[in-house]
Amino acid sequence: MKYIFIVNARAGKGTAAKIVGNINRVCTARGLDFEIRLREENKSCYDIAMEYKKKDYVLYVVGGDGTLAVTLPAIVGTKNKLGIIPAGSGNDTYRTVKNLPDGENKIDIGKVNDVYFINVACSGIDAEVGHNKEKFKNTIIPKSQVYNASIVYTFFKYKCRNVKLKTDVKNIDSKYTILSICNGAYYGGGYNIAPKSDLTDGMFDIYFAEAMPKYAMIPLILKLKNGRHEGKRRVHKYRTNHVELEFDEDVMFNVDGEKIVDSKFIIDILPKELTLYNDKELVEEILKI
Repeated sequence: MKYIFIVNARAGKGTAAKIVGNINRVCTARGLDFEIRLREENKSCYDIAMEYKKKDYVLYVVGGDGTLAVTLPAIVGTKNKLGIIPAGSGNDTYRTVKNLPDGENKIDIGKVNDVYFINVACSGIDAEVGHNKEKFKNTIIPKSQVYNASIVYTFFKYKCRNVKLKTDVKNIDSKYTILSICNGAYYGGGYNIAPKSDLTDGMFDIYFAEAMPKYAMIPLILKLKNGRHEGKRRVHKYRTNHVELEFDEDVMFNVDGEKIVDSKFIIDILPKELTLYNDKELVEEILKI
């Protein structure tokens, strides 16, 4: 089996660039057939992955959730397997997939309009927090505290919007604080939005938090850290494989770290659509900087 390492050297404030030497050392020591490909100014990670669309390789994405989201469409629908070397600032997708067995795993992926995702698509204060954390990435704030800084910043600016939500189990026409469509378990650098999610069950876990006073928003978000929000009075959970959303105006959806803006969203689960390749020992060796 051949391994292609697609590296976004800018990810994680240069973390991805620092482990290129480790990739070469570890793979050489293991006697693997491998290539290392670096993202270039005029060649994205997606472009690099597309060069292998007719192959049957393991394509390791070396970067964060955003790098993975950009590269994913070039892997879906091919015989290639996806591997992840978590070298970004959040690495939430890897937090979910690392619990799968080593080797090849057929997993579900989501599709929101024309955008694929493995982990979480969300709108609301949590999506705004995810978007606003970019404001703090190149500041003196430690990487571990960027999300918390964004929570405080977003708290003062956020206004609840109205959504019309349609599923086969529940229809809602109401304002909301959080609306998260979850295939995976984590977002925001380790916040456990969907503690019972399963990448192989063909279902989304949907979390709808009603509009609430601002004083209640931060405690709710902090409960997400350890997955303690389920069962709270204003938080509702539904499970389905198809969601339709309509807003009165364009809103931002955070989709595995990438932003899409629209007023209508059709979201479907694609069962067992992607082959995920796990080798936790290989990942741990490579990440030893």
